[in-house]
Amino acid sequence: MLTNIVIFVWILSAIYCLYKLFKRSKLTSLDGVIGYSPGLEVIMVVFLGPLLAVIDISLTWIRIYKDAEEARRRNDK
Repeated sequence: MLTNIVIFVWILSAIYCLYKLFKRSKLTSLDGVIGYSPGLEVIMVVFLGPLLAVIDISLTWIRIYKDAEEARRRNDK
């Protein structure tokens, strides 16, 4: 049961990280290259998916909290 949960979380986080990787790769322009294929990056994302997902979610939470604090300070003035 525990191994199934771990595998499910691993796959879910790898899919999330692959989505973020391909979303970012579409914004990257490589001087006349027609398409961008993130070959080795995909392999590393699959292996490090859970770690990358935790880091991304943590940084997003910190950014949201910082923006909320700035809005609260501006509102107090």
